[in-house]
Amino acid sequence: MPLVRIELCNFKSYRGLQVIGPFKHFTSVIGPNGAGKSNLMDAISFVLGVKSAQLRSSQLKDLVYRGRRLAKAPVDGSEPTQDQENDDEDDGAEDQRDGSAKKAWVLAVYEDAEKKEWLFQRTISTTGASEYRLNNQVVTYAAYNTALISHNILVKAKNFLVFQGDVEAVASQSPRELTRLIEQISGSLELAAEYDKAKEAQERATENATFNFTKRRGIAGEIRQYKEQKGEAERFEGLCEERDQLILRRILYKLFHIEKALEANARDIQTKSRALAGLRKEQQNNDNALEAARAEQAKARSAVVKEERKVKKAEKSIESKASEPELVATDEKIKHSTRKVHNAKALHEQVEKDEERQRAKLDNLRRDLISTQKAADEAAEAHRRASQYSTSLSAESLAEYRSLKASASVLAVPERQSLDTLGREEKTALRTLNQLKAKFEEMETRRNKLNEDATSQGERKNELEEKHSSLQADLTRAKQEYDKHQSERTRISRLETETNEKLADVYQRLLQAGVDRTESEREIKLKETLSNLQRVFPGVRGRVVDLCKPTQRKYETAVSVILGRNIDAVVVDEEKTAIECIEYLRTQRAGQATFLPLDTISVKPVNDKYRSFAKGARLAVDVIQYEPAVERAMQHACGNALVCDTLEVAKYVCWEKGQEVKAVTLDGTVIHKSGLMTGGRSTHGSGKKWEEKDVQGLIRLRDTLKSQLQELSRSKLRGKADENIIAEIARLESAITLAKDDLSALKLRYNGTKDELKHHERELKKLAPELKKAQAAHTTLTAQIAALRAVVDEAENGVFASFCTKIGVKDIREYEERQLKVAEEESQARLRYDQQIARLTHQARFEEEQLQVTQERLTTLLRTRQEEETKVVELEAQKQQIQTEIAEAETTLESMREGLNELNNIQEEKSKVVEQAKKTHARSAKVLDQALKEIGLKNDEIEKLALERSASYRKCRLEDVRLPLLRGNLKNVPMEENLREEVAMAVDEDEEGTQRPKKVQDYGIEIDFDALDDEERAANSSETLTGFDTSISQLNSEIERMAPNLKAIERLDDVEAKLADTEKEAEKARKDSKTARDQFNDVKRRRYELFTDAYNYIADRIDPVYKELTKGKSAPMGGVAYLSLEDSEEPYTAGIKYHAMPPMKRFRDMEQLSGGEKTMAALALLFAIHSYQPAPFFVLDEVDAALDNTNVAKIANYIRSHASDAFQFIVISLKGSLYERGHSLVGIYRDQDINSSRTLTLDVGAVFVCIFHLC
Repeated sequence: MPLVRIELCNFKSYRGLQVIGPFKHFTSVIGPNGAGKSNLMDAISFVLGVKSAQLRSSQLKDLVYRGRRLAKAPVDGSEPTQDQENDDEDDGAEDQRDGSAKKAWVLAVYEDAEKKEWLFQRTISTTGASEYRLNNQVVTYAAYNTALISHNILVKAKNFLVFQGDVEAVASQSPRELTRLIEQISGSLELAAEYDKAKEAQERATENATFNFTKRRGIAGEIRQYKEQKGEAERFEGLCEERDQLILRRILYKLFHIEKALEANARDIQTKSRALAGLRKEQQNNDNALEAARAEQAKARSAVVKEERKVKKAEKSIESKASEPELVATDEKIKHSTRKVHNAKALHEQVEKDEERQRAKLDNLRRDLISTQKAADEAAEAHRRASQYSTSLSAESLAEYRSLKASASVLAVPERQSLDTLGREEKTALRTLNQLKAKFEEMETRRNKLNEDATSQGERKNELEEKHSSLQADLTRAKQEYDKHQSERTRISRLETETNEKLADVYQRLLQAGVDRTESEREIKLKETLSNLQRVFPGVRGRVVDLCKPTQRKYETAVSVILGRNIDAVVVDEEKTAIECIEYLRTQRAGQATFLPLDTISVKPVNDKYRSFAKGARLAVDVIQYEPAVERAMQHACGNALVCDTLEVAKYVCWEKGQEVKAVTLDGTVIHKSGLMTGGRSTHGSGKKWEEKDVQGLIRLRDTLKSQLQELSRSKLRGKADENIIAEIARLESAITLAKDDLSALKLRYNGTKDELKHHERELKKLAPELKKAQAAHTTLTAQIAALRAVVDEAENGVFASFCTKIGVKDIREYEERQLKVAEEESQARLRYDQQIARLTHQARFEEEQLQVTQERLTTLLRTRQEEETKVVELEAQKQQIQTEIAEAETTLESMREGLNELNNIQEEKSKVVEQAKKTHARSAKVLDQALKEIGLKNDEIEKLALERSASYRKCRLEDVRLPLLRGNLKNVPMEENLREEVAMAVDEDEEGTQRPKKVQDYGIEIDFDALDDEERAANSSETLTGFDTSISQLNSEIERMAPNLKAIERLDDVEAKLADTEKEAEKARKDSKTARDQFNDVKRRRYELFTDAYNYIADRIDPVYKELTKGKSAPMGGVAYLSLEDSEEPYTAGIKYHAMPPMKRFRDMEQLSGGEKTMAALALLFAIHSYQPAPFFVLDEVDAALDNTNVAKIANYIRSHASDAFQFIVISLKGSLYERGHSLVGIYRDQDINSSRTLTLDVGAVFVCIFHLC
């Protein structure tokens, strides 16, 4: 058994010496909350070297028992060990004084596979001192931990215990935390520091080797360059002399033809000036005639403008009257009143028909009432006469009848009494039946009347609904037309806005075209100046931008930003040449320029480490192509600046690595040495070259857009149309409102009639059963009376037999019926006629009331009709008055338009006169301007030639060119150009209006042109100058290409010695790099193997363990669990993802699982991890807290099935379904008398054996 028992003394809640155990393969620790179960877990952790922070205490001294009193003997009667007895003797007296211990210790008895016991003991005192003992020998913590590791008990990884709450933490841990856990289990975490150190050493060695390699390559390039420069200086002087002679002949050729051109232009100006006076006089006459014509035209235009204002004012007045709200409102009122008259007329006709119908009905009722009354009177008279002829008896017979009647009355007395009762009931039932019949007939009559009213009101409602629908359709069409106008106006406004934006863009581009032209001219002038400098000074090589070229197009923007202000700098060989060029630019007024002399410019050496500092970062000097002769200038312009592929690379170099270097991305973003970041963009070469055809295209587009704006302005809808539509919409809305009101009132009456009709229908339905019931009751009573009457009649027949024979009747009832029939018939007839008369009277009264209501309505309609007709007449008169005023205004407007047409004709005639005068004036002005322009061009040519001659003199003086002179000296020519002195008063006119040639300075110089031959004197063509320039350029180019360096031989030896030293350093760096790489790969391999061995084992075990824990009857296969690596090459640097899918559920993230599912998944992971290099025992503290009984049983079965001599489980639990499956139980309870935790141990297997034997 791995862990046999635990002995502890004064540890936390355990007071005194206590022995817990022995522990079996599967031992369950049970007990109530607060009894000390978790303290037992802390004791096991404590004795195995776990830190105090993980034992639910901030300090080790908190682990020592603090109680009320101290026990005098071991609480469980066990025998303490000898060492414990010795320790207890030292502090027994002190403990008994205050009940608190001064130290505590825990002893774990462990049995290895060879059945050898190992005693691990750890002691702690209240002062914080800690002591470790191994087999009763005091040892260091390192030796103590080594002994634990030898038994595969890893304290750092805690592979032998799971604290309370750790299960949930395992389920929710991140992938990186899971990686660290597996690193602790596998032991690869111990190689992490060595791995990082080896990796850093490899990077340093690689960087050093790259630096030395780059340095060696740079020195080899210098040697190659110096060897190439060695033979260039020998031909330099001869070529310079030849070039100077060509320059002198070119200057003489140019000056000779300048003198000839000055003389020819002066003669032409004198000839053309003589014709200016006549042209000016003719121009003055034409000016006077044009001014007079314009004055007349202005008078005519003023009159037209005044008349147009009057016409517009009159038009506006007419338009306002025609469209003013008063006229529109009048039209609307007329239409509304007309409709009301029409409606009143139609309604009046309908009501008259209703009146005739009601009057006819009333007359019929009255006639029926009279006829009924007459019939009633006749029936009464007939009954009276019939009663006179009825059978009569004598006095003796009548006395006998009465005597017999009295005798018969004592016979069948019960039947007579019942008959009387039923008779009264029959009368009551008959009366009720008659009342119900009368009520039923009255309600049927009212129902029929309501049906007729509902039908007429329904027809009227349909008419009003059709009218309302028609008005609504008209309103919808009017609104659609109005919306269409609004959308058209919106569309035109949008198009105007878009056209204006396009027009503004065109104006902006035209303005930009003008700026770009200026920029292009400046660029051309700069190139001409540079060409002159190269021609005059042999040491001028060119601009930086022309001397270098990016290796790829993607580097152009970055290189332009890096070069910055040096992009247009001029590279020269010597500082002296730069000074001469500056002086030349100043004298020629050719602008400013920056010069980079190769011999004196300061160049910092390029830091070779940046050539391989980061992936995606390159030195700027490495991404441009240039000639070796200008290398110093390029290094000065670029420095150590880096070209980075992306902004992230630039941030990595400057911010993360902290390098003080300028980094520029491919899109021009700059991170400066100071760390600031700005957006950079080169303007060199990015300007658009505007051509004349582009400008003309923009002008045409501008004119097109203007015409589109004019067309859109003409397409705008006038406001009058909208006003008419708005008026129509207002009229329709008003009519719809009236129709809605009428329809609502009619619907209200119609609904009331329908409701009343429904009420009568319901009453009739209720009354019909009552009537039927009354009829049935009356029939029943009649039958009962007939049966009783037969009994009574039989009794009377015996009494009245002889009497009936005597009077000659069949039976006494015949006599009585004959006498009574007359009275009864009379009564019934009277009742029937009375009912009919009452019904007819009631109906006639009702119809009279309805007729009166109809007549009142006719009166109201007639009055409304008359009022509206009067109102229509008044409105028509008002409208006629407004229209008369409009007609008068239109007549006046027509006469004003005729006057305006006459004035327009006069203005057109005046305009024709002005146009003719303009044409005459323009022709004379054109002739005069042409003459002046030709003279001006000649004077400009003289000025230009004089400036060219002065520039040539200055160039000769500046370049020390010795011109052959007949007279004068070049020193008389100033080095600075003074335009005022050279061309002052050049265009003054004389008193006759003529112009003289410009006077220019010749500085008293006369040149000897004998060096020129006749062919050169006769020919004045650009080809000759081009020939001179070509020859000079070829010589300059050849000289520039040579670029001799006289110091190259001296520096060659120094550079070769430097190369030898650099090669030694590079070889050493290469060896160091290889050694560091091998060491890193070895550490990496060992760490990878340790980690992957553990990971592969755990990954293979996790699914079977999870399946075994989760399988059941409903899911015999169990769930699915697996691990996945985020980085398969170096898995320990990334995370490990744990995936678990419970049985019969779809895949979800671990965070979305329930608490029980997380616990099962975490336990599966813990069991799988523990199975790799497992500890001999495994302590679990309430890991089943979140599980139900089913899952607890699964966990218990798993533990019991895997518990063995080599693998022991100690489980703290409160679930009966778990601890009932244990091999032994350790019960912990709280002894309140001594304030201490106590334990009881039960061997379940032995108990079962005893029970089996007893049974």
